[in-house]
Amino acid sequence: MQEPETETKERTPQKIIDSLAIELGCPILLLNDVFYDDEQSTFLALNILKSGSDIIKEFGRLSVVIESSGGQLEPFFRILKTVRQNAEIVNALVPHRAKSAATFFCLGVDEIYMGLDGELGPLDAQIHDPKGGSTPISPLETFHALEELRKYSLETSWLTLDFVVTQLMQRTHMDVPYAVERAMQLVSAIAGSIYSRVDPHELGQMGRHLLVSERYADTVMRRWSYKDLTDDDRRSIIDRLVRDYPTHGFVIDFEEAQEIGLKVKPLDDEISALCEELIENADTPVLLGSPIGKRNEQRDESTITEQDKPNDNYKEDQKTVANARKEESNSNSIDEASRKAHAS
Repeated sequence: MQEPETETKERTPQKIIDSLAIELGCPILLLNDVFYDDEQSTFLALNILKSGSDIIKEFGRLSVVIESSGGQLEPFFRILKTVRQNAEIVNALVPHRAKSAATFFCLGVDEIYMGLDGELGPLDAQIHDPKGGSTPISPLETFHALEELRKYSLETSWLTLDFVVTQLMQRTHMDVPYAVERAMQLVSAIAGSIYSRVDPHELGQMGRHLLVSERYADTVMRRWSYKDLTDDDRRSIIDRLVRDYPTHGFVIDFEEAQEIGLKVKPLDDEISALCEELIENADTPVLLGSPIGKRNEQRDESTITEQDKPNDNYKEDQKTVANARKEESNSNSIDEASRKAHAS
């Protein structure tokens, strides 16, 4: 015997994000793993924000569910600017990761809500490899490599200088000034061969990319979310995010973000679960959800019963009207019968 089929109703991404919007009482924007050099996703996000600007402005608030490994700063800045033009209050929900340029986006919101596994990342935006590699690279890694090279060269130079001077004085009985002069020539040759491998043009390019990160970060923090801080305090946060961490993938968790001075709060478990469900089921990088449908729902049965059902006074009034009409009808019938009798 064939078993009866059971109907399973899977929630669509739109229903999930609308449920989240109803739960939070404001529109929700999903940014799902965007935007590394992706003009199409940026165009899509800006168009969705444009089409939903009326509802966002009506509520005055917007929560952004963000799941991204980062990328270039410009697309995130354009979207953040559009978001802030439409909503007075903007919060970011980070159930898992908002790395690199996505962390930059979070610097421009009022509050960052992080899940238990939520993480931000250093603010050294990824760029195309100038040597032609397919994997994006971080400018900060070049500067860290140069710093290690400087330390190595300095330590080597001093050790070499000390060793050569000592040997010259012991073996040739050379005076100290002449021994130092000869040793410096040797050390200069060694250091020169090391630094000759550094490309000044590439180094300058990497430095400019870091300056871009710092300038963008200062702009959004000063304009929107951290304008209450002093310039020095903002500078301290930016320096840590741009230059202090050893790798691009370094995990900045909730406690680390608090220590840096970011405006972070824990994300509620139920809201986090809804965010995760949305991210797992989303079939588009950008989606907008609205709670407006809740206000258009039909009133519940109890409200209808109390407001719309006839009350006792109404019923009595209707009986009186019915009786009056009946008496009027009877009276009209009697009058009609009298007229007929008189006529005959």
